[in-house]
Amino acid sequence: MTTHGDRLGAQLMRDLREKFLSSTPLPEVHGVRDVISASWRRALEHRVDAEASDPVFVTDRDEESLLAHSATPVLANLSEEMANHPVAILLTDANGLVVSRVTTDRALTTGLDEISLAPGYSYAEESVGTNGIGTALECQKSVLVSGFEHFNSSLTEFECAGAPIIHPIRGHLAGVLDLTSWADTSGPLLLTLARTTAKRIEEAMLASTGARELSLFREYLASCQRGSGAILAVNQDVVMVNSHAEELYDVTDRAALITHTADLVGSTKPVTVVADLPSGVVARLEYRPVYSGSALAGGVFRVKNQAHTRRRARHSDVQLPGVVGANSQWRQACAIANTSFAERNWLALSGEGGVGKAAMAQAVAIRNDRRPVQVDCAAVADDYEEWTEDLADDVSRGEPPVVIIRHAEALTGDGLQRLTGLLTTWQGAPPDHAPAWVVITLGDEPTSSDVQGCLMPFFAHTVEVPPLRHRLDDLQRLVPHLLARHATNRPLTLSDACLRQLMRLPWTGNVRRLDQVLADAARRRRSGTIEVSDLPAECRTFTRRQLTKLEAIERDAIVRSLGANRGNKERAAADLGMSRATIYRKIRAFGIVPDHT
Repeated sequence: MTTHGDRLGAQLMRDLREKFLSSTPLPEVHGVRDVISASWRRALEHRVDAEASDPVFVTDRDEESLLAHSATPVLANLSEEMANHPVAILLTDANGLVVSRVTTDRALTTGLDEISLAPGYSYAEESVGTNGIGTALECQKSVLVSGFEHFNSSLTEFECAGAPIIHPIRGHLAGVLDLTSWADTSGPLLLTLARTTAKRIEEAMLASTGARELSLFREYLASCQRGSGAILAVNQDVVMVNSHAEELYDVTDRAALITHTADLVGSTKPVTVVADLPSGVVARLEYRPVYSGSALAGGVFRVKNQAHTRRRARHSDVQLPGVVGANSQWRQACAIANTSFAERNWLALSGEGGVGKAAMAQAVAIRNDRRPVQVDCAAVADDYEEWTEDLADDVSRGEPPVVIIRHAEALTGDGLQRLTGLLTTWQGAPPDHAPAWVVITLGDEPTSSDVQGCLMPFFAHTVEVPPLRHRLDDLQRLVPHLLARHATNRPLTLSDACLRQLMRLPWTGNVRRLDQVLADAARRRRSGTIEVSDLPAECRTFTRRQLTKLEAIERDAIVRSLGANRGNKERAAADLGMSRATIYRKIRAFGIVPDHT
């Protein structure tokens, strides 16, 4: 029930808020709690709209995290206790993204829907200003925000109590438990309940984490008992390595193994990958997921050496023409490829698309004065007989060449049989009637059983070519090398700011995409220095989240408008038909790097 004193207090807070928003420079606001006035100032710095609420929506929220899994029974119990009260129970992640919302009050549900306080929307301060979720995240302490203490006027009908949830093992902020009701609800009691519930969730996370680690440890012990060899057990918090792994691999190799496990440990299906370690050992990692009930607890890796002899150190400094890189994984892959040619061992190069597998094989051929012959299995039509005959004819002309068979995993049925038949013929032929060396390239996905059974026995080793994101230090060498191809003797360089921006990107398209980006920039800037503003739209951002197609279109439109308006956000917003606050929010959400020139 709202009292006369409550109404007077609300009117006073409303007047103080209006004074703060209308004054220039910003005044010292007496009568407003420090935590609220500090949040108001941050909201102004973030250019948050003080009238219209427009929180960011994200489609790929994590509803299967440890936080969400542990909180579910706690929130269900609280919901039963609060069934007759107009209170919404909200759980957010560490970025203020609402993961779940529970309320049985229809009027409150309608009110929260109107301000988009619902799953998938971000209530970080940068998005909507002062509120129980975003301010609790910013201060990392429990906060009650009531009525006109909210920065945005559309939230002033509500009162929200946010309590941070701390990961019990890792100690970082995991999320926020928020209780939201109408502004005339008893605030201190709401805040106390939020704190208590957050503690219960932390306790549930600890219990769940303990059960998860116990399940992983049991499977780790069972794996060690089932056979000898190197065993690793990994999840986000724990790495277990048995004594065999410590004996077989030095510190550098163990670190490389752990790095490779990080890319697989979230997978829900068994996976086998091949890793080229810094020492020269080619290791095979067999991953098996481990569950604690229905929750993924981590994974166990059995590691086997696919190449049992270590490469000689003198090969690690081999320089291949036409490709550059000083990263140890890249240099080791180049060295193994060149050694395989020298020893006449056919080789399989695996890795993500665009990492440079075919370029590496071609460079080995050129270094050893051999003609490279490339064929792409993914581009072959249905006439596999003609394809293999043409390949055989090409090899028979002149000196024995190096044959590079790209996308070998694309072959099936008749195509696979005809290629294996041709490989069998070459292996039994005199040296003058067979290729000097054969290389196949494979993608990063597991190959089919047919490819494994029919094709892989021809190849002594499989070497993984590292993705560009694992060797970003090579960008300082790669960029000038690739840019020279497109500059055509023009004086064209890259600014330091532009290079730093390129090093922030995930490069899912690897070196091939980097080459395309530089080619595009070279067309935009005919000479001089390439700046961030010369890069394509997606390269002027640094968000690590995969954008939807619609979000990518929206991002590119904003980048183009900013460029057309020379970085002026107000004019760009006007051209796009959006508010100034919206364009600022989307610039932050998409990680757009504005042009300051």
